[in-house]
Amino acid sequence: MIKNTQAFILSYNEYKTSSIIASFLTNNSVIQAICYKAKKSSKAFGSDLESISKLDIDIYEKKQPQLSILKESSIIKNYTSLEKSIYSSLLVFYIREVLLYCARDFDERYFILMEKSLNALEELEKQESQKDNDSNDKIKKMYINILMRAFEMKTLHIAGISPHLDKCILCENNNASFYSIIEGGLICSKCKAIIKDAFEITEDDKNFMRIIKHTSLIDIVNSKDIINLYNNSIGTVKDIMNKSLFNHINRNIKSKKVLEEILFA
Repeated sequence: MIKNTQAFILSYNEYKTSSIIASFLTNNSVIQAICYKAKKSSKAFGSDLESISKLDIDIYEKKQPQLSILKESSIIKNYTSLEKSIYSSLLVFYIREVLLYCARDFDERYFILMEKSLNALEELEKQESQKDNDSNDKIKKMYINILMRAFEMKTLHIAGISPHLDKCILCENNNASFYSIIEGGLICSKCKAIIKDAFEITEDDKNFMRIIKHTSLIDIVNSKDIINLYNNSIGTVKDIMNKSLFNHINRNIKSKKVLEEILFA
């Protein structure tokens, strides 16, 4: 059976001498498919799979556990500006790797999140290209970092484990100034006595997380106010997101180290 669907490529690896095995994010799952002769001929999917693009693909689906076969592909939209930016392209690698492990539960929101992430990065590149000052690079790295944390927050939300940020997750006390990675939310001073990993966070930390949880990615890029919270809270929020995501997928994301080294250089 041949299935036509829209897709984003998440990863690909060599298969034998001239082919590759690619993982595609579709609107309801991650599909692995053999792409025959993709390495041998540029006409056989090569440029489609190497670019940052939204694709239209025809997949011949076989019964499990056999791999599907990619029959045809074409580019619907090519995010060329992201490929030219080291910050955006590295964030795309990170997003792809996270979704490779998270987007396996047949939820179309992962596909939507991927597309919205690319659109937000494209808007950021457009805005920064129109500016002409020495602080461009610094500001751009800030927004890339914020988008990275927002993407992580929204991934956790789709998985049903986004941080609880309104009141104590255990007793519902409104006065909660601690956070627990294990419990996944705010903890009050009374409950802190029984939660070993609870640590204190500030109002700025909570506000920052609320913004990236409830604000669309494109609106984050267009927000000037969020930068005011950045310096005070990004370290704490980065730590919370990293640990929460690790607890969810139980693995380190290889591309994260390179990306964070460049962002914090």
